[in-house]
Amino acid sequence: MTFRKLQKSDIAAIRPYFHTSSRVCTRAVGVLYMWAKPSQTEIAFYEGGVVIKNTFGGTEYFVPPQGENAAKGFRLIEEYVRQTGGALRFCSIDDEDLKQLFLRYPAIEIESHRNYADYLYLTSDLAEYRGKKYHGQKNHRNKFFREYPQYEFLPFGEEDLPLIYDFLERHKALAPRSREELIEYDACFKLLGAMDSLDLLAAMIRVDGEIAAITVGEILNDTLIIHIEKALPFYEGVYPTICSLFAQKYADKATYINREDDAGDVGLRTSKLQYHPIELIDKRNALCSFSRPLPIGTVFTDRLVIDEFTPANLPAYAALATDDDRNRYWGYDYRRDLGTDPPDAEHFGREIREDAARGVCYSRKIADLSGRFLGEAVLYRFRADGSAELGLRIVRDAAGNGYGREAYRAIADAALISLPKLHARCYKSNEPSRKMILAAGFSSVGEDEEMLYFVREK
Repeated sequence: MTFRKLQKSDIAAIRPYFHTSSRVCTRAVGVLYMWAKPSQTEIAFYEGGVVIKNTFGGTEYFVPPQGENAAKGFRLIEEYVRQTGGALRFCSIDDEDLKQLFLRYPAIEIESHRNYADYLYLTSDLAEYRGKKYHGQKNHRNKFFREYPQYEFLPFGEEDLPLIYDFLERHKALAPRSREELIEYDACFKLLGAMDSLDLLAAMIRVDGEIAAITVGEILNDTLIIHIEKALPFYEGVYPTICSLFAQKYADKATYINREDDAGDVGLRTSKLQYHPIELIDKRNALCSFSRPLPIGTVFTDRLVIDEFTPANLPAYAALATDDDRNRYWGYDYRRDLGTDPPDAEHFGREIREDAARGVCYSRKIADLSGRFLGEAVLYRFRADGSAELGLRIVRDAAGNGYGREAYRAIADAALISLPKLHARCYKSNEPSRKMILAAGFSSVGEDEEMLYFVREK
């Protein structure tokens, strides 16, 4: 596939492929276009569908393929990832997508972040403000009606955009703005500039001929997605008023209203919670692993034996896996998949066997020549190009003796006999791991806010 930046001229071509039952805001074409620049959104069309790729912090994520021929889209994504050597990551995952991914890939790691969960409301709740829980919003709306009886609630269109742009500039100038806020204003201008191509719903409140508030949304299935809601704060009660009037206007077209996420902003979170959402919708990410048979036998070094776990090793392994201090840099908390199991040898032994049977993760015991258990090496996160990631952890009593460095180099050498490439990563604050990885012949290939990334080829 050849990707190119998403342009306004692509909107009409993309829209027919967006047939989804989702209520996630990022599955609306308006959101896709509005945030295309900060998300570095790129597209690639193929016969029967479109592939959408976003890049966040240097990491590529794909929206699950849209269109009738989704299977072909998945194959093209996998081929692209194989050629580029990246990991297979998807974003904007809803329940329907998740079913497809579990049917296609043997191992999936799901991520969801509270800061990016969408707030879903009943349209009737926001239209009517009924009951005690909406007492505050209703009072503010009624006060606005009393203070500004001459207000007008009007739709607006392309012909009104110069006035709307002036309003946004005035709103932006009310206070010093953070970098994130300025990016949002740019996204608002971009969205409004595509009104002629998008099916947007837009309205404003005017008081004495001056614009006091605007709101812009888009219908996605049974849900009204709110893309923009801005108001001048010195019109007391204007925010709950425009929220309610907009909900009333489209109550016959949308059962639900999605007011999108709060991006971790404390003020926004407080406000959105005060409107009493009926659900927080996760916008999940998924890291999908390919399976691969891995014919690695016993590996010997001067001091170590690295081979498969036996039942006798499992109690010591369970102690290592549940040692929070030793695992603070491991990047995985055993509790996530524990369920109702006790964290004992039986549970961890079963996890090792099942992962190996699926070909998605291979655990190897590290022991000294006397058989004393020292730690674990894992080969996991197989990529489409056949490469994998290598991780290692050592028990507390054996730390500081160079066992990790010795084992890491040895298992890397053995794995690269059958694998084309190995990946590694460590937290920036974990200096011993960085030195261990570099000593095993890996090269630095990048970093993000938390991690350093490495690769070693044959």
